[in-house]
Amino acid sequence: MADYQSADSGVEDENVHLFLFIHGLWGNPSHMLTIEKAVKRSFAPISPEKVVTIKPSSFRFWKTYDGIQRCAENTIADLFYEIETLKLKNRCHVTKISIVGYSLGGLISRYVIGCLYELGFFEEVTPVFFSTFATPHVGVHFFKDAIFDKVANGMGKRLFGKTGFQLFLADSENLLLEMTNHDSCYVKGLRLFQKRIILANIKNDRTVPFYTSFITEYSPFDKLSSINVQYFQETPPAKVNNVTVWPKFVDLRRSVRITGGETRHRNIQEATSILRSNVLIRYTLLLFAALVLFPFYLPLIVCLSFYVSGYSILKVKLISGPDIVEHWASVRLSVYHGGSVDTEHAEKGYSRRKERKNLSRHESFKGDTSKMTENVMENMLAAEEHFANDSADVVKDESNEIDTQSRSGSDYITKNGESLPFDAPSLEESSGELDRPTSGKINEKKKSFTSKNYKDKNSIEIPIPDYDRAIRCHTKLLNWNHAEKVPLFDDEVRLPFSKLQQSIVKNLNGLDWIKIPIYHDLFNAHDSIVARRGDMRNPKGTCTVFFWASILRNHISEEISSVNSMTN
Repeated sequence: MADYQSADSGVEDENVHLFLFIHGLWGNPSHMLTIEKAVKRSFAPISPEKVVTIKPSSFRFWKTYDGIQRCAENTIADLFYEIETLKLKNRCHVTKISIVGYSLGGLISRYVIGCLYELGFFEEVTPVFFSTFATPHVGVHFFKDAIFDKVANGMGKRLFGKTGFQLFLADSENLLLEMTNHDSCYVKGLRLFQKRIILANIKNDRTVPFYTSFITEYSPFDKLSSINVQYFQETPPAKVNNVTVWPKFVDLRRSVRITGGETRHRNIQEATSILRSNVLIRYTLLLFAALVLFPFYLPLIVCLSFYVSGYSILKVKLISGPDIVEHWASVRLSVYHGGSVDTEHAEKGYSRRKERKNLSRHESFKGDTSKMTENVMENMLAAEEHFANDSADVVKDESNEIDTQSRSGSDYITKNGESLPFDAPSLEESSGELDRPTSGKINEKKKSFTSKNYKDKNSIEIPIPDYDRAIRCHTKLLNWNHAEKVPLFDDEVRLPFSKLQQSIVKNLNGLDWIKIPIYHDLFNAHDSIVARRGDMRNPKGTCTVFFWASILRNHISEEISSVNSMTN
């Protein structure tokens, strides 16, 4: 973020496409940095409007316990402040909006959309993209008939404040069900978006399982060793931090269950960490965690989470949230109907910009403790899965030679392919939210991505034009047909849903979605699906996120071509 001065009143306002990135439970804005980078480096150069991004910080860390409603209200307040600040200080006029949510942030996003619809926000601003990464749309529930699952279901709803009751479908309002009713503002708002995209981990996401992020009643990947996972064909490789990787979009139509006496498939990928590939090291670390770390940290974390949970519930009852109705009335008049922007609002928005900038560089005690809580919870789930339920997935590697096809899932061979490298410093060094303007008819050949920048150990090479072509070739796979029979989705892997869960799935699947299964053979796929530890530290996640961004690019390119053909 730069220091912005008040703009010259004689300069005409520039139209803005605003991207709102919303993090998840225990999270903070830095978790969305790689997605933000993909949008700014891939999508922004072809956008007819200036692309501006905002990653709200008003509900970070432990504040995510405050419930979906309160987190959404705080997000909307941040959004309105930013719109006013853009108008007053940058002479920018927000005309389009896209919303991207990660984990719990996807549910918060849907609540935000419902509130914005009720306020009449979409009468002034055009909704374009809505996307979620690893979001528990159907809530959270552990289905195995084991002591751990029963304890987790009982304690889980009480561990995370009001948010916990909502996630475990135990709140009196049945909020997640209400947010799927066809006549609700939430669904009406969702319908207005031009593209609705969800990405779901098929495995190694112990926080948000496949069924709830993919919005389905099937869970076919519990025993992954018995499935031959296939990926989108002819996807080009990328190079991230000197590691060659392929996008990990799973092709559900070609993925099959291995039956009979066939050798179990390990679904090995390129650039697999030693923690994942070496069984001895993995189980040694898990055993150490179970015997040494958990006896001390787990009781501490559970007690801390219970304390924060009670405090959060009490705080939400006693302290009201921001008045978004009055705030929108002010924004609508000043920004969209010729009034004067409230300078106090603009200054508050500007101060929040600086707060987000500082937060991206400096952690706090609350951030450290919430991060520790998340790590302990994740490791506890991993230990339970490996020791109690998933031993069948540990298969001895029978060959040292693994062909590229089995590792990457791609038979792509570069033939004069256009690789577009750009030097990419650490995301923490690139914290600006206001992207450079673009306008008029788009000529991609003039954009900076065609220049050959120098390569160093921190370079990222993304073949963006080839990604665009690959996405166009797989349009049929992206446009999900719920009536189509998927080989892996059979009665054997159907989950025993409650009526409430069945209703949520049925209602949400009444909308058109682009549904993308993702497989990362990493210890923590929930982390990697957005590469939240940084683009350089997670090559597979970064590559996959940029491939997702090509879906957005193609949509806008089609719109631009359509407009240009009409004007010619």
